[in-house]
Parts: sequence; structure tokens; C-alpha cells
Amino acid sequence: MEAVGLNRKMMEVREMADAKGFSAREERVWEMLALIHTEVSEATDAYKKGAVLEKVGEELIDAIIRILHLLSALGVDAEELYQKKMAKNRARPYRYGTVRGG
Repeated sequence: MEAVGLNRKMMEVREMADAKGFSAREERVWEMLALIHTEVSEATDAYKKGAVLEKVGEELIDAIIRILHLLSALGVDAEELYQKKMAKNRARPYRYGTVRGG
């Protein structure tokens, strides 16, 4: 896996998490998924309560950090997955997946 783009950030997050005692063992995958959900919920709550957008953004960055940590635990090439998914999304039609123009 080449240390570029998301992979570089993923390695940076993993290094910090390891140094702070937060393991990325397979048995923690369910917990890591729940923590991602928690951060997104905190962003939702902050937005709903009228917090400054920087606070909402901070919670979303927390979610990204947790996602990168989980991706490192899964041992996947985050940059490659991102590029493949973006290519797939670019090929989709306008407003893909909406119902009756929703």
C-alpha cells in the first residue's frame, strides 16, 4: 500500500492511536463502528442546536479520524478504495437513487 492521499492520513491516525493506547484489534471493529456513529450523532446534535459550523465540522473530522483508524484496522488501501468509489459515483446518472425527483 502506497503512503499517499488517504493512506498517509490513515497511517498518521493509526500511529497516534497506537501511541495513545487505542488498539486496532479485530475484536474492536464493532466498537470502532459505534464510535464513528457517535461522532456523526454529535455533529447532528451540534447542528440541530445551532452550534457554530466549526463545531459541527470538528465533530465530522472526529468521524473521519475514527473511520481512518478503522480502515487501518481492516488493513485496506483507503486511497485505492476512494478512487474506485469516486469513479463509480462519477459514472452514475444525475440525482442517482432519488425517487421521483426527490
